[in-house]
Amino acid sequence: MNKTSTFIWVSIILIFLLPSTAGRFFLDMAGGIILIIFFGTLLISGIGWLSWRQLKANIKNCDNCGANYFSESELCPVCGSHQNLNNSEVNIPASSATIDINAEETD
Repeated sequence: MNKTSTFIWVSIILIFLLPSTAGRFFLDMAGGIILIIFFGTLLISGIGWLSWRQLKANIKNCDNCGANYFSESELCPVCGSHQNLNNSEVNIPASSATIDINAEETD
């Protein structure tokens, strides 16, 4: 029984090592499976990363209580405060937000 299993293992190894049609077929199949696994993993990782970026862009933050939520409503679902979704205060001209500084010499 032990000699039979040794013969089977040696014949399997020889099929892979010898340049035969069966050996080349099995090596090509193994290479294809490895490529599918590698590129499939990269594809799934890329889709997951893009999904995470999209999900992260849709999360809103309450200015009053700091809660994070997905709703597009103007009221925070946690504290009920009014949210400014247009961000019109953020889009002010830079000239009105800068401070002019005059240099003076002091003694």
